[in-house]
Amino acid sequence: MDEDGLYCTQRPKGNDETTVEPVTISRAVLEWATEKAGLTPQSFAELVSTRDTARARIADGSLTPAQAAKLAKRARIPFGYLFLSEPPKIKRPSIPDLRQVQNAVPLSEDFYEVLEDVVAKQQWYAEYLSEAGDQPVPFVGKFNKPAASQTAAIVKDMREVLKLEDKDRSSSPDVVAYFSKLSSKAENAGVLVIKTSYVKGATKRVLSEKEFRGFALSHPTAPLVFVNGKDAEVAALFTLMHELAHIWMGISGITDLNPKPTNGVERICNAVAGELLVPEGDFKSRWAGPNDLQQLASHYRVSRLVIARRALDFGYVDQAFYDSVAQTSKAPKKSGQPSPWVTIPVRNSKRFTRTVVSEAMSGHTLLRDAASLLNVRPDTVVALAKGRVKNG
Repeated sequence: MDEDGLYCTQRPKGNDETTVEPVTISRAVLEWATEKAGLTPQSFAELVSTRDTARARIADGSLTPAQAAKLAKRARIPFGYLFLSEPPKIKRPSIPDLRQVQNAVPLSEDFYEVLEDVVAKQQWYAEYLSEAGDQPVPFVGKFNKPAASQTAAIVKDMREVLKLEDKDRSSSPDVVAYFSKLSSKAENAGVLVIKTSYVKGATKRVLSEKEFRGFALSHPTAPLVFVNGKDAEVAALFTLMHELAHIWMGISGITDLNPKPTNGVERICNAVAGELLVPEGDFKSRWAGPNDLQQLASHYRVSRLVIARRALDFGYVDQAFYDSVAQTSKAPKKSGQPSPWVTIPVRNSKRFTRTVVSEAMSGHTLLRDAASLLNVRPDTVVALAKGRVKNG
């Protein structure tokens, strides 16, 4: 395994432009590999060579061993795959695509790698719970026949199960603290909450909020929600509650949180999240007009767009006003980079992190396996066990 966690054979040494005997890659595999690398055969050739004759050769599938190794690394595939006659059929974990944005960005390799990692975490945790004799979580799929008429009942049940109170918001100094408080309540109820902005431990492989906002993986004993940490903090809060609504309905799926979804499930999840974060009665008592948009957004720790959506739902503004807010809404820039000791439990689920570390320290799980599950080094697992991370 190389420094990027890629499985490759030993890299050939030497200059790409030397007279090293080239290797031949089939056209189908070349196109597949360059596409996975976000390139075309021609653009890859231009990337690794400055000579026209060499570029033509590379684009035609004749590469030096060093060039082939570069392609394998960029495509994040085993080096040996390049020498197959046809692209391999790689089985990926599947999830319903409930994104509602027109011409949605195709799901990327980064997304599928994240999904694969999260599914592995969920499976491990489910097996752990099974061995411990835990019973199914009662609220998973409790409302398994989605209907708009169920929205109020879902909201009521989520408030009771999660023990949501107005003081959760009022006692939180900012939206980050509010998110932490609500995610902790979800985890205390039995839902794993993962929030990260990059793939596994690779901080340079940043996720795109334009591709997806989050997803839910329903499971009888180990329900899980994922929040794309690349999004604005106020948007991440809405995503959290939206995905939790998915768990209450027992419906897995990846979402982009289109404010005007055509899918019935997505409409219900949006309505549930909106009511949980901006309760109708309280909102109506505070609404004084469109000029209050920012003030109310700050009060409820949500985006201006969520406030505009609630105002539209209650007939306080028209569609044109809402659309103008949607067009001008911009995610605020995040400031500062928290310590890895703070982010490790968040990007792996605090509950999951505590369990894995505990199992590793008790000898029930190998240290290297625990490190692999958390996407950290073995010595980091030991440091976590010594209390260098706040897990609460």
